[in-house]
Amino acid sequence: MCGRFSLSKRQLVEVAEFLDAVVADADAALYRPRYNVAPTDVHWIVLPAPAGKSTRRRLVPAVWGFREREQLVINARSETAAQKPMFQDAFHRRRCVVPADGFFEWTGPRARRRPIWFHAPDGRLLLMAGLYEPRPDGPPAFTILTTAANADVAGLHDRMPALLAPACVAEWLEAPRGELLTPAPVGTLAAKAVSLRVNSVENDDPACLEDAPDEPPEKQLRLL
Repeated sequence: MCGRFSLSKRQLVEVAEFLDAVVADADAALYRPRYNVAPTDVHWIVLPAPAGKSTRRRLVPAVWGFREREQLVINARSETAAQKPMFQDAFHRRRCVVPADGFFEWTGPRARRRPIWFHAPDGRLLLMAGLYEPRPDGPPAFTILTTAANADVAGLHDRMPALLAPACVAEWLEAPRGELLTPAPVGTLAAKAVSLRVNSVENDDPACLEDAPDEPPEKQLRLL
């Protein structure tokens, strides 16, 4: 499962360089660091180079979530995406990479949900495998592929994003390699309890990633 994530890098060029991708000047002007990306938000995805036009991948804005009638679908199970009618064509023809520097899961009862930010211990980007589809009225839409949780995440959720090693990005963009969509090695992620501000999609600022304060959850919730 991946229902909220972050990309807090200060410069988009840093993301583009890491992924060996180019970004249009007009698109780059739209960038801002994100600390609490939510479904239907515009985020960034990496697409393969257009055939015969460029040797570089493209970093482009896209909207998070596929639409099926009135339902918004933000995740696709990697084990079944190749067979599901909603994802089948995209799995074979329109794969992408979704850069992030962390994603959130929650712990505790519903009234006291505490967000946990999973991120690379060294601060590197997380490269989530995704699918995309064109939209008639704007940028493409994307969904994030999930796989079984590894031991880093399993204590909070049984699913996690399918994370690609940097060396596997080209393979994923070039062909529907299902064997790449396996749980990340144990130790790939560190967990950090962060501010209850993450619980509201209205909050999207550096304070979202601050260490969770020591006050009791009931008091924190009243302050929001």
